[in-house]
Amino acid sequence: MMDWEDLGDWIMWGMLASGVIVMAATAVVTLVVLVHHAVRHLRARKAPPPPSIEELLAGIPGVAYYRELPPGPGGGGEEDAGERRERCAICVTNYEDGEACSVLPGCAHMFHKPCVAKWLRKKSTCPLCRATVGRGVPGLPPLRGVENMV
Repeated sequence: MMDWEDLGDWIMWGMLASGVIVMAATAVVTLVVLVHHAVRHLRARKAPPPPSIEELLAGIPGVAYYRELPPGPGGGGEEDAGERRERCAICVTNYEDGEACSVLPGCAHMFHKPCVAKWLRKKSTCPLCRATVGRGVPGLPPLRGVENMV
């Protein structure tokens, strides 16, 4: 039969065991957090810096606009009843023959070169479809994740 003195010993050993378990769990959590931060820091150091806007603009192909081109997905995205869009969606003015235009990589939307340059200095997405500009530009690192989801 257990007396009061034995009960005190059991309580003391139980509290001691609980303290050791809590300290071990704290040490494990601290170690996991430190390893996580170290790995994140190493990955951040290895990642190339994002391209400057001027590098991005230099990598976007320029084209001259001509009305004689066959209908296709330029300036407004999808074809509308076989009719090609003939105006810039940013400034909403018609394209003129021989005018300097830019075709965005990935979505292939076309805009006036100065219009899209001004737009991309403020936002990094296509004005029409909101795709992130930079994907597919030669010399620029590929984008990761689901950055083009609308």
